[in-house]
Amino acid sequence: MKHLRLTLTIVISILLSFSAYSQKTGENYYKKGTAKSIAGQYKEALEDFDKAIKLSPEEVTYLFARAAVKSELEDYAGAIQDYTSVIELKPDYAEAYFYRAYAKDVLENFEGAIKDYDKAIKINPDYLQAYHNRATAKDKSGDFSGAVEDYSKAILSKPDYFTYINRGKAQYELKDYASAIRDYDKAVEVNANDVEVYFLRGYAKTGSKDFTGAIKDFEKALEFKPEDARIYNGRAVNALAMNDFKAAFHDLNYAIELKWDYEEPYYNRGFARSELQDFALALNDLNKAIELKPDYFEAYYLRGIMKRKLNDFKGDLLDFNKAIELKPDFADLYYQRGISKTKTGDKEGACEDFNKSIKLGSSKAEQIIKDFCN
Repeated sequence: MKHLRLTLTIVISILLSFSAYSQKTGENYYKKGTAKSIAGQYKEALEDFDKAIKLSPEEVTYLFARAAVKSELEDYAGAIQDYTSVIELKPDYAEAYFYRAYAKDVLENFEGAIKDYDKAIKINPDYLQAYHNRATAKDKSGDFSGAVEDYSKAILSKPDYFTYINRGKAQYELKDYASAIRDYDKAVEVNANDVEVYFLRGYAKTGSKDFTGAIKDFEKALEFKPEDARIYNGRAVNALAMNDFKAAFHDLNYAIELKWDYEEPYYNRGFARSELQDFALALNDLNKAIELKPDYFEAYYLRGIMKRKLNDFKGDLLDFNKAIELKPDFADLYYQRGISKTKTGDKEGACEDFNKSIKLGSSKAEQIIKDFCN
């Protein structure tokens, strides 16, 4: 009995000693915080990690865990601060760069995110997810060529549905429609039951002028999602390209019925009406498109032309001015504004716009400059 009591005393003494050590170093709070984090109790976990770090301020594991919890709580600035502390203590920690990059990406600091992904990949050249995430950050920053390159590296290591989809999107932005379609074909081979791939491939086929093929893809997409206004709008665009106005109006009207606050069907219906010389109704649709999307460059451009058709020469200038503000490198806008200025007697302004359109690569104004500006 004495022996048993002595044994229990020793065990309790050891446990107490360990507990005191754990609290002194923060390990006990770290374990509690980890358990709470796994259970989704992030605020409570954060409190424990704070205590652990107070006791052991240079413990990388604690800092990394707190950063992860801050990300879960959407405190991305705080997470970045903790990941930075981790990196200062352990400069070769690829995961710290990776997750700091992710937090920067969420805060739309794409340049900073890309630099961190660069570092993670330099430390670990086989970091597949870092290539994929860097591609996404490049995509968001407008570096579509860089995105394609990174997605390609990710695909070489592990071909998967979403990587094919994302590389296809980047290639679509580069107007490399054939390559985009090939990627969407690969995605279909991996998963033939997702509406998104047919929708995206439909638009890629539109870009490649395979209007019949595009319509087939949009119809396939409708099998999965028959009440999706985007799909009807996409099918209508291809019907318009084939001059099938009846089918286009049917789909555009239904798209608007399904989603009244979706600007694209109004724009496309306005375009269809302009083609049919119904300028007043076209103007109504374009007004609605701009109301729903005040920075809709294409709608201002087309509305300017409609106003000129309706002899509203002051109104069309306002629309061309706005369109140029939104897209100052679009040559035809200056040509169209130049035409409008000829209607108001602003010869000098018109000729400036005609010359600007030529500098931007358009040849439409060459003859009018000879006839009107000289």
